[in-house]
Amino acid sequence: SREELEEERKKDEEKQRRRDERGYDSPSESEESEEESSEESEDESKDHKKKGVEGLIEVSNPNRARKGQVKTANVAAGETSQLTRRQKEELARQNYQRLQLECKTDQAQKDLARLAIIRKKREEEAAKNAAAPK
Repeated sequence: SREELEEERKKDEEKQRRRDERGYDSPSESEESEEESSEESEDESKDHKKKGVEGLIEVSNPNRARKGQVKTANVAAGETSQLTRRQKEELARQNYQRLQLECKTDQAQKDLARLAIIRKKREEEAAKNAAAPK
């Protein structure tokens, strides 16, 4: 019937989309990989207990972490235009922490000045206490 044809068309489109995502050129490659991926998914399904309607419907979550994402530690500084906002923020945070450890930021310099003042006061108090008769 018409509904069955519509479902079959959707399945074919989904298979084609998966092939495109994986970068397969020939159908024989994709069929082999589908068999492998079905075996892998069976292994994963044994380990992972499906919750709610997950076992009934295939849910695509756009917020789910993808395997293809690049870790910020592996990215050179010149490739920032290809990074996501979160990756850029992570790189900026790491750079700031490095500068903070090297005492090159304003905050670090102010902290060092404050510590120098405190050390000086403590030395003066220690000298007064040592000079004062008991």
